[in-house]
Amino acid sequence: MASDRRESFYQDKSEEISGLYPGFEESSASLVVNLLYTYDVVSTWGQKFLFEYGLAKSSFNILMILRHGPPEGMLLHDLGELLLVSRANVTGLIDHLEEKGLVKRVVDASDRRGRFARITRKGEALLDEVAPLHFRRIADRLRNFSAEEKETLVRLLTKLRTEMAAAGETQMAADKLETAGTAPKR
Repeated sequence: MASDRRESFYQDKSEEISGLYPGFEESSASLVVNLLYTYDVVSTWGQKFLFEYGLAKSSFNILMILRHGPPEGMLLHDLGELLLVSRANVTGLIDHLEEKGLVKRVVDASDRRGRFARITRKGEALLDEVAPLHFRRIADRLRNFSAEEKETLVRLLTKLRTEMAAAGETQMAADKLETAGTAPKR
């Protein structure tokens, strides 16, 4: 039984369009839709809490990386590679955190073009307040999952992420050729 309007909509539509599109597999489409929907629900839930402390998910992510990263800080490029959200505007995110006094930029002594971001004492104090509450809330929401279920879900999500990443550009190029009718159907 579907629990809300979005879930009902996508479940119903998935059943309706099954067979209308070559390559459509209802279980695969359902998995991806449920994954995206779950991400949206979890993301919105976490964002509402962090917003109370003046943080976005990306800001919290940056502060956690800097707090538990090298003591000298991290180059902005390296920081961007580690983010769990869009890396598109690391400079803007750091600007925002710097304006709040949570992060400071430091010029790389060996390469003046390089900029490090380093968490400040104020940023550490904010994390000392927010992080325990945030992680307790997560544990509380997942209390009905056994350790084995959590491990299984992590393993399956890792498998999915690895498969999707491996497909990468090669798969997209093959799909474009197939759609254009220039490649043999798989």
